[in-house]
Amino acid sequence: MKKVFILIFSMLPIVIYSQNDGAGNTGFAFLKLGVGAPSISMGDAYSSLTDDATAVIYNPARLINGANTNVVLMHSNQMEDLNHDFIAGKMKISDKFAFGIGFLKTGISDIEIRQIPGEREGEFNAEYLSMGVSAAYKLSEFLTVGATGKFIYEKLYVDDASGVAFDIGANYIMDDLSLSAVLSNFGSVNGLRHVETKLPTAIRLGAGYTQTRGDFAFRFGLEGYKIIDGGSFHINSGGELGYKEIVFVRVGYQTAYENRGLTTGIGLKYKNFNVDYAYVPYSLDFGNSNTFSLGISF
Repeated sequence: MKKVFILIFSMLPIVIYSQNDGAGNTGFAFLKLGVGAPSISMGDAYSSLTDDATAVIYNPARLINGANTNVVLMHSNQMEDLNHDFIAGKMKISDKFAFGIGFLKTGISDIEIRQIPGEREGEFNAEYLSMGVSAAYKLSEFLTVGATGKFIYEKLYVDDASGVAFDIGANYIMDDLSLSAVLSNFGSVNGLRHVETKLPTAIRLGAGYTQTRGDFAFRFGLEGYKIIDGGSFHINSGGELGYKEIVFVRVGYQTAYENRGLTTGIGLKYKNFNVDYAYVPYSLDFGNSNTFSLGISF
């Protein structure tokens, strides 16, 4: 009898996050996941708003924005035994150039090995990794471009696959309005068990708006997102209200997913430190996700 756990558990991240999202056509589904509690709580509508190290994921062109140096650490528990971790840093070299590095790891632990039918024979872990380097260059007062190159890897029991992927992005700023375009996750990978694996190449077109009134600051993001190979078209939106740059409340919404829509979160800032939390409820008995992140700026 053949063991069936590899297919079942390699599909878990796809089932949870990628319904109506090209799930049956592409692999490396963990590359579709958001990072950073602020962005996740704002519905991942962040390609025109990110101003910290999460830009290495959402839009490398935005590395030029925000603090000169920033580090972000994130841990997300998406469901029992499914963990999503991220660490990244960015640094401005000049007014025109910035670079960043990022490391992403998703894991499913203690997966049971069984025959069908049969008794439990043991356990293994599924691992998904991405390591990348990003750069941004300011072409003019208004326009910045950026790119990321990353090594990606997944291992399921005794089988693994790896490859190289790239992201390119642009950001155009006019006063309080920011416009963005990003093409992510294009490249090539070897197959898992010699089966062709396609990357979840995606396009994002977004807009972000920021405004400050006295002690209050407001940010709003809106973007269209689509996996090119068979994915549904999603509209991501999210807003943030901040008070005295100390307390932040966030909410977002994502369309065209079967198992999620609403996203929420809060944040606190003290001097150079940001502590943030995001909560995303899921339907179809998938529970909810809890994401915590820490940002440090210099």
